[in-house]
Amino acid sequence: MSMKKKWIKHIRIFLCIFVICAIALYCAWRIWLDPYRGTVSSFEQSEQLDAVLTGMQTAEDLKYLVDRLRERHPACISGLPAAVQEAYEKEYAKLSESAEVTVLSLWQSASRVLACLDDAHTTVRAYYENTKTLPLLFSWEGQRLICSGGEYDGYTANKIGGVSVDQLYERFQEQYSYELDAWTRHAFATRINRSDYLAFVGIDTGQEVEISLGRQSDESLINKAFTLQENETAISVGTEPFYDFSIDRASGIGIFTLRQCIYDKTYKTALNNFFKSVRDEGVYNVIVDLRGNSGGNSLVADEFIRYLPVEDYKLGSSNVRFGPFIWKNQPRQQKNQQAEYVFSGDVYVLTGTDSFSAAMDFATLLSDNGLCTVVGEIPGNMPSSYGDILYFQTPNALLAFTVSYKYFIRPDATKSDLPLLPDLQVPARDAMEETLRLIHRK
Repeated sequence: MSMKKKWIKHIRIFLCIFVICAIALYCAWRIWLDPYRGTVSSFEQSEQLDAVLTGMQTAEDLKYLVDRLRERHPACISGLPAAVQEAYEKEYAKLSESAEVTVLSLWQSASRVLACLDDAHTTVRAYYENTKTLPLLFSWEGQRLICSGGEYDGYTANKIGGVSVDQLYERFQEQYSYELDAWTRHAFATRINRSDYLAFVGIDTGQEVEISLGRQSDESLINKAFTLQENETAISVGTEPFYDFSIDRASGIGIFTLRQCIYDKTYKTALNNFFKSVRDEGVYNVIVDLRGNSGGNSLVADEFIRYLPVEDYKLGSSNVRFGPFIWKNQPRQQKNQQAEYVFSGDVYVLTGTDSFSAAMDFATLLSDNGLCTVVGEIPGNMPSSYGDILYFQTPNALLAFTVSYKYFIRPDATKSDLPLLPDLQVPARDAMEETLRLIHRK
């Protein structure tokens, strides 16, 4: 055999080995390592809450959910945490020993298991495109659940469906995933007018829902039966753009309101236009309003920092789960790719308990780098916490659930055990007024 033929043979063998190795690595990635394997891109509607499944079907659904925890969640890399394992065994036994189980009961069981993780991003729910609601909105005022808007604006809700609000909240808290109590209170208040969450805490939604209301002016009580309504006829918040901004040249203040953390061309263009106006109008104070922002893409904060006069800034570390492995990203200094319009004045960030996930990250990134003054309430989740969620549905009841596959550590790791503490802690509704007072006192 000539030397040329030998080389050709060796090259062919090498290519075959290379291709086989590449295929094996790809298959290993897809089967064991890819966090997104088996996820769904959109949710199908869940079975109705009163739909009945066999006990074994619901036990299969619960096992499917817990298996995803074992495979993907960083806290489960060495097995389920003890509290989660105990809750799972208890709920699985109860389901599998039952002849029939409703979808609602399965949702409650699965929620009790996930609640033991103390991860506000790993949750389960029944998913419906439309749900009936009460013609009321609720919010907390101190320890009281208050009706907001409509005929009963300002009234205190004492009982719903004959059950005290305190007892309903306790039920909700036992089977809801959260990290901070304030977020649970917000979640309860904003969901308890919905038929699915009323059922979730044990209220019969097959008929009118009686609510005991107290008038704050004279403390008189009334009992009113409310009919659950389709979404289009119930009170709704309405649709607003995810951002807006305004410039007050006379006061030297620019306000940028971000209602969702959407990182796209629209956001980048809006920021550029905002800071151009800030420069053109001689503004020296910028307020970023993150109250009511439930999160999204954390890159919105990095884009904002491009307009600040810093050469680099601290990023936190993270632990990322890939199958049986944890990849650790170390904290680092991020070089700032400064934008055309650099703002050298003072930055204030407004937060509420309803500032969550990427909105909390936004405020934390600026705060831990000493780039802003935070005014308002402690945001809804911890800066050092689990996140980046994967989407799944159970095979039988089609309950929608999410699983975190990363753990993030805030830029200032010395504060990892703390929530984001505002520099000036005031009720969220007063944050703008207090910030303006701060500015005018300078």
